[in-house]
Amino acid sequence: MIKPNNPEDHSVLVETEMEIFCKVFEEKQINIIQDMYSPSKNISFEENKINTMVNLKNSEETINIRDKVKLEDTEYANICDVEVIPEVTEVSTSKDKVRYTGDLRLKFILANTEEDNVITLNKNLPFDFSGEIEGLMQDSKINFEIVPISREFVQDGMDINVKVDLRVNTNSYNLETVNVIDNIDETEEIENNPYSMVIYFVKPGDTLWKIAKKYKSTVQDIARINNIENPDKIDVGMQLFIPKCSICRT
Repeated sequence: MIKPNNPEDHSVLVETEMEIFCKVFEEKQINIIQDMYSPSKNISFEENKINTMVNLKNSEETINIRDKVKLEDTEYANICDVEVIPEVTEVSTSKDKVRYTGDLRLKFILANTEEDNVITLNKNLPFDFSGEIEGLMQDSKINFEIVPISREFVQDGMDINVKVDLRVNTNSYNLETVNVIDNIDETEEIENNPYSMVIYFVKPGDTLWKIAKKYKSTVQDIARINNIENPDKIDVGMQLFIPKCSICRT
């Protein structure tokens, strides 16, 4: 509610209600087991899938809005205050970029010196802003906040020169589903493989971990016997000698 006080006070009574929302969280880094096996024992376990946030990025940029609006029939009115509300209507993401489209809602509060009252007028200014966030992808999720940090309104009759700066805070992340191991149980010893070595040709999607798990060997032994410098890089069609686990040999 807005209404003028006694004209001699040159003031306006303003009553408003505000709703405050607060969110609190704690950020932790934890280690989880996504897969496991034993070259010498049979192990059973349960697998659960959870969604995690990865590639967390934070960005802060500024939108500068410079424009002019016309307030009709306000020749004898002076600006008392202007409420500035950024309203985003569309958000789109692409590689390393986020785009915000919306309107800057301006609510002018003016004192009419001729009729000795207060009037309000609303104007919208469109904005279209693109910011850069390294590592952002089209399917990235984002949270954002756009707040006014400075504003200036210069009145020239019914024309108002608008200078508003908005701060854009963006948090982006990707969702990734991972396995979590639970209820681990060790059972009887596995039968010894009668062969001391197996020849294997790498297939699409293979990793040394998957191959070692399949043949009850270890990543270290396979890398050592095949002179693999980087265990994270193997090529499809590559011939591998899969030795029996060195700690399991009798």
